[in-house]
Amino acid sequence: MEEAGRRYLNGLKSLIVGPSTDACDEYQSRFNALFPAVPLEVYHSKRERVESKGSIRVEVERTLLDATLGSGRVVAICHATLCNLSPDLDLSEWHCYIDETLDVFHPTELNLHDSHQLFTNNLKSIADDSSYARLVSINDTAMTAIVENRNKDAYRELVRSAAEKIINPHFDCFTLGSDYDKLIQRKGRLGKLYCISVLHPRLVSSFGGVTVLSARFQESLHFHLWEQEGVKWEEDTALTARLRFNKHDGYGQTKIYWGLERNYSKVTRNKNTEWYGGFISAAKKMMGEREHISLENNDIKHTSLLSKSNNSCMISGRSHGLNKHRHIDHAIIIPAMNYSPVAGRFLSARYKFSRDKQVISFACHNIYQAISRTSMRDGDMGRERIWVVPSRSHAEWLCGIFEGSSCISLALNQPLAGNRGRPSLFNNDNDRKNQSRIVKKNKVRQINEFIDRIGVDMIENVAFFHDSDGDDNTLNNIDHFVAHYRSTWFEALKRSSGKVIAKKENSYISWLKRQSNKSYSRKDDVPLVSPAFYNPLWVGTGKRGKLNVVFASGIMLDFDNSELEPTQLADIFSDLQMVTYSTYSNSPTDLRYRLYIPTTRPMFIPEYTAIIQALIQTIEDAGYQGKIKGTAKPNGSGSASESDRFSIGGNRKRHGIDMSKTGPYSLFHLPCRSPSGHSFFHHHSGPGRTPLDVNQWLLSLLPIEEPEPQNVAVNNSYIEDFQGLTEHQSSGIEEAMNEWLMTGTLPGEGHDGIFALYERLRGLNLPLELMWEQLRTAARTARSPIERLKQVDRLMDNLKTYRSRYFTDNAA
Repeated sequence: MEEAGRRYLNGLKSLIVGPSTDACDEYQSRFNALFPAVPLEVYHSKRERVESKGSIRVEVERTLLDATLGSGRVVAICHATLCNLSPDLDLSEWHCYIDETLDVFHPTELNLHDSHQLFTNNLKSIADDSSYARLVSINDTAMTAIVENRNKDAYRELVRSAAEKIINPHFDCFTLGSDYDKLIQRKGRLGKLYCISVLHPRLVSSFGGVTVLSARFQESLHFHLWEQEGVKWEEDTALTARLRFNKHDGYGQTKIYWGLERNYSKVTRNKNTEWYGGFISAAKKMMGEREHISLENNDIKHTSLLSKSNNSCMISGRSHGLNKHRHIDHAIIIPAMNYSPVAGRFLSARYKFSRDKQVISFACHNIYQAISRTSMRDGDMGRERIWVVPSRSHAEWLCGIFEGSSCISLALNQPLAGNRGRPSLFNNDNDRKNQSRIVKKNKVRQINEFIDRIGVDMIENVAFFHDSDGDDNTLNNIDHFVAHYRSTWFEALKRSSGKVIAKKENSYISWLKRQSNKSYSRKDDVPLVSPAFYNPLWVGTGKRGKLNVVFASGIMLDFDNSELEPTQLADIFSDLQMVTYSTYSNSPTDLRYRLYIPTTRPMFIPEYTAIIQALIQTIEDAGYQGKIKGTAKPNGSGSASESDRFSIGGNRKRHGIDMSKTGPYSLFHLPCRSPSGHSFFHHHSGPGRTPLDVNQWLLSLLPIEEPEPQNVAVNNSYIEDFQGLTEHQSSGIEEAMNEWLMTGTLPGEGHDGIFALYERLRGLNLPLELMWEQLRTAARTARSPIERLKQVDRLMDNLKTYRSRYFTDNAA
């Protein structure tokens, strides 16, 4: 400030740039005290005579170009106003003083998977020699409208900051080239727009001279990035010599406490809420009744325990220029400040600014600035000072600056360190590759066998499910459809039309896991899925009906009021990959969850139900039973038989499987957060666990012993001998009988199979004698031929009666 005043008195022009509007107010009072006869013009957003930042910029530019008030002039503006000055200004007669480092780095990550066109249609990316591309505007009018946002549009407000940087000539904007292309082309699982903006040194190239005033400037990102862009920094030794002090020594009365051994972040804080609560309690206990300033991240600073302290003065995260707390000695400064992984990798790759340097320039410097709001800057070394910071690295860095200070641990139990990435599931890379090859080969073989058994004409009429998480594939043939079909999504229980979810298996499981983080006010609001794929060309009644199921993929079971823990279930099927997740109604006293088991191929209804029964039998063989029945009434009322009145093995635990949901056409609610607060999502995978091998399980099922059928005469040549069949009827009979042989002859499917065959033959308008004979022929090949023959006779007797009445009524 003194230098600026002297330059003014010598007939020069000076522009003082402060970090904030509060700083500009501070400059005005201090400058007027030093030079009462020298006017200091201050421009910032708090001025009442201007209405917007745009008008501030115009007024500042007019002042900088105005030469009518003499050759000397002093003007103070904030950082934001400096960054918005026109690059066409001739400022060669002005000397620019920048107080505190500029925010030269602005990374932005926006989830615009479904709506990016509103923004990206005005942009283009220009590739360079790295994995990053430049983002430039091709429609400045549209981008300016986004920045101005005169109608307060919510979407424009979301992208306004990025748009402002892109059209600002002082900024260079970058993005991840491959990710941007995937976003535009709608490829990949989740489309994010990354806009990484760097403030270029051309911002101050038009000034006659520039001086940056900052403590430990060489550690800052401002210093490093501009040096990489070609700026040659020189220390102003004459100015440095006039500082009151250029290092901090004599801090023997200062104690710096820390809580965490490793790097501190929001992720660590949020995953270890109990530890964080203990950290805050320890910090407050250490502070006692001492008055102190405090700083936390904005997302919790109004709700945490620290905000409820009577002796605490909460300061803003951007604390530069805040000097009203200089009478306070103590501070609890615990913000989590880290660049995102994408931003951190950009700085390392493009500007050779390592992670360690990023922690110092971003986190440590901000903690230092916050502590500088206290009495520290007054130079009184005889006062006791207690400062609390998040981690050991922050405390040791501060101790290296404040000579004589003590670095002390709060002696807290450390939270468990989270593993980076997924834990290794295999002993080595070869084991992982070998298992992957085996699983892939098996799935491809079984899927190819299955493809030939279904039609392909329905694919063009399938409605696919899309959400903000995206989809993995573009389905253009039956092979892809069969391989990637996972389930049918329904918005609500009573909706008859669903949408197909088509994803790779791992992507589908990841999608389910993301659903588990969603909250709903009512259970009825939770969407549902069914393993079954329903024929979109179905013209009969009940689009979601059993008769409309084409095939199913994956096994699902519902466990209600279960005493079988998910981990115990996973132990029973130790060779199967599976997912277990809690339901909306899960609570500590009522365990409710879903089971999902990937399969090597899709299944027909009989195959699905046969495997379900085998799974249930395995669970019961492991010592669990179904629903425990109540005590029988004395007179036996309410019980169909004596065997139904009592549960066998009543001392066994119940598995709680909902037996009404053993078909693939059943609906299951998606994962979500339980209002009880007891939610979980487990993916049981690893060495030895693979998707359920459908072919292998079906081959392992034991045949059901059935009584021998009565001798019934068979006329195998009946169809050939019958005269007058059309080609449509002949081919229809053949297709119907083939379908029966594939499905109706499987265990437990005879009853439904005969009925389905009866419906198809009746639709061909066959003579009663021919239709009857075909049904009896099928019944003889069933697992329970006697029961099926009786069923055929009942169906045909009813049809014969109906037709006789119909023709009699019409004849009358």
